[in-house]
Amino acid sequence: MPGGELHPFLVHFAVGLLLIAPIADVFGLILRREALLYTGRWTTLLGTGFALLAVASGWGAEAGLSAHSAAGEALLHLHEALGYVATGIWLPVAVWRAVSKLALPLRARTLYLAVTFAAASVMMVEAFLGGALVYRHGVGLSPAARAEPVVRAPARER
Repeated sequence: MPGGELHPFLVHFAVGLLLIAPIADVFGLILRREALLYTGRWTTLLGTGFALLAVASGWGAEAGLSAHSAAGEALLHLHEALGYVATGIWLPVAVWRAVSKLALPLRARTLYLAVTFAAASVMMVEAFLGGALVYRHGVGLSPAARAEPVVRAPARER
């Protein structure tokens, strides 16, 4: 599986896991359920691992890109920068979570939750931009895929 096809596969795991992590932690605190706190812990650890793999596969995907528009190129650089920011925030959070013997670190719990929600927000914007790269700008699509005729009329015309 080439880097361009592997990247979205890995990204979807990272995004899904890292968006669930802070939500599981909040519900674990509110409902006082240790199982939800452990869910937050493991989704943070696994999601960060997938985020690191997604960044690495993104390098391979970028290296194999065909020509695309200037707007697509600018959006690609923003998507890449946000990927570094999101992963750079999640990595120390995951290390913190991994070394803590508790389901959720007691010290600086509010700071921890604020950072995870900020990181999840950055990741959502990055994921939206990744979708826009493909679906609006055709970045990563083969020239044949971009040139295929529409075989189905848009919904508003039906």
